Amino acid sequence: MKKICTFIIIIFSFGNTLYSQQQFAKLIGKVNDSETNQGIPYVSISITNSTRGTATNEIGDFFIFLREGDNSEKLKFSSIGYITKYLSINSIPDIQNIAVELEPDTKLLKEVVIAKQAINPVEIIEDAINSLDKNYLYQPFNLEFYSKLEAKNVVEKKSFVIESILFGYCEGYEKSAMKNFNVLANRSEGENPLEEMNYPYWPSLEIHRADVISDPEKTGILNIKNLDKFEFKYNGIATFDTDTTYIIEYFAPKPSKKITGYERVTSFYKGVVYITTSTFAIIRHDIETDGFSHSIYYKKMGDYYFPYMITGSRGFDGDYLFTRIKNEIILTNLRLEDIQKIELGNEFRSIFEIPDDPEYWEINHPNLPNK
Repeated sequence: MKKICTFIIIIFSFGNTLYSQQQFAKLIGKVNDSETNQGIPYVSISITNSTRGTATNEIGDFFIFLREGDNSEKLKFSSIGYITKYLSINSIPDIQNIAVELEPDTKLLKEVVIAKQAINPVEIIEDAINSLDKNYLYQPFNLEFYSKLEAKNVVEKKSFVIESILFGYCEGYEKSAMKNFNVLANRSEGENPLEEMNYPYWPSLEIHRADVISDPEKTGILNIKNLDKFEFKYNGIATFDTDTTYIIEYFAPKPSKKITGYERVTSFYKGVVYITTSTFAIIRHDIETDGFSHSIYYKKMGDYYFPYMITGSRGFDGDYLFTRIKNEIILTNLRLEDIQKIELGNEFRSIFEIPDDPEYWEINHPNLPNK
């Protein structure tokens, strides 16, 4: 049996009451591309010598709470395709307005372009599949996520936001592993554009769709039997932290329910996967269809990789054509001991059946922004 380190990780500065009592400063900032000056989405931000961190949102904004003792540490900023940057916390002049620039690692891309034709993307995918047991935990663990669902109708100008806390049980990443979630709390505001159709929203939907590594059926490109149903393109190398990653694009000329695992046949099914050159770990996977798209980002914590950020977008046909749903899901807690098993969660019941409990948020997640 593999040796597993035991730890609890508070990833995205949404701690418990003890954590709240230890805070002394809220650091707010933005991460931009040094060349374009545009915000960089989903940058991994961590405090050195700690298990705490956060990620930027889709426009590059972030916030993180600092504790006593953090003044001697650094903030680490990592994103695929950019040079990792460290910033001493005690050197920050204004913690309410930090501007961080990351430099694109274009030099590496120029150096490897010569070898582009020599790399076989199918072999890289196969190596990633064969390395799953080395890179992803095959034993049970618990995950807790914060989800922010936003539904917008651009014609009727309706906007609706639902925030949820999801507690999940995963048997592990081996084949046929079960993964269930309970929605512990939710809160909402705005005018629901999908109220008439009684749309349930289901904040955990993107987790199941995006985290195909834990898919019991291993659909898509993570099933070796499916690889001949796809066309692949090697698209160079990018950096991530201290590693380099292969970038591989793919699409299915004839998508089917068997390949995708979806209830309906999509008109197209394509994606991009980022795989480390050293361990063949999948650290990012983007999937796009005609009805929805989603991305998942993995980060190494201890000996294994776990999802730390998931995003998704859903669209509708007919009367609800102009309504779009976006979901941002952030890991808040990872537990590898005293595992709580969930046989059947409430995740696919109507989100509106779960009461809006302000006291729950104040006690358990005091660091999340108020509505």
